[in-house]
Amino acid sequence: MTVAQPPEPTPPESLDPQRRSTQAQLERAVGEGRLTLDEFTDRAALVWKAQNPGDLDAVVADLPPAPVVGSTSPARSTLVSVIGDIRRRGRWALRRKTTAVLLIGDVELDLRGAVVTEQGSEPVTVDVWSIIGDTDIVVPEGVEAELVGFTLLGDRRVDLAPVPRVPGTPTVRIRVFSLLGDAKLRSS
Repeated sequence: MTVAQPPEPTPPESLDPQRRSTQAQLERAVGEGRLTLDEFTDRAALVWKAQNPGDLDAVVADLPPAPVVGSTSPARSTLVSVIGDIRRRGRWALRRKTTAVLLIGDVELDLRGAVVTEQGSEPVTVDVWSIIGDTDIVVPEGVEAELVGFTLLGDRRVDLAPVPRVPGTPTVRIRVFSLLGDAKLRSS
C-alpha cells in the first residue's frame, strides 16, 4: 500500500516573479476602480505572504472584471463648501491630486473605500484649505501617509498603526492649511 505524499513546498524566492505579476494585476485593478485602497492593501499583503502558486491565484481569482456599477462617479479634483462640511465615505472616486476648499466647515475623508482613478507612481495628494474647521483623514492600515501644512490655531495629530507598509500601495500626502481648526490623520 502506498501513501500519497503531500506536495513539496515551493521555495519562497521562486515565487517572486509570480508575486510581482500578481501585484501588478492588483495595481491595475485599483487604478481601474475595481478595488478600493483598503481592498488593495489587504490583497497585496496576501501576495507577499503566499507560500505557493495556488495562494497567489486565490488573491486575484475573484477580481471584478469591470468597474463595479455605481462604484464611482467621475472624480472631481476640487471639493468646495462655503458653510458646511465635506464628507466622503464608502466607495468614492479620488484623483491623485485633490483639493478641498472651505470657509467654515469640517473635512472628513475616509480613503479606505476610495478608488484612485488615475494610475501612476506619484503620491496621492489631498490639499485642504480652510478658514475655520477640522480635518479628519482615515487611510487603510499599511499605507504610508504624512500630514504637512500650516495651522495657526489648532492641533495636528498623526495616529497611524505601527504595521509594515504594504508593497505597491501609494504614498498619501495630506497638506492642511487652516487658520482655526484641528488636523488629524489616522489609520484604521
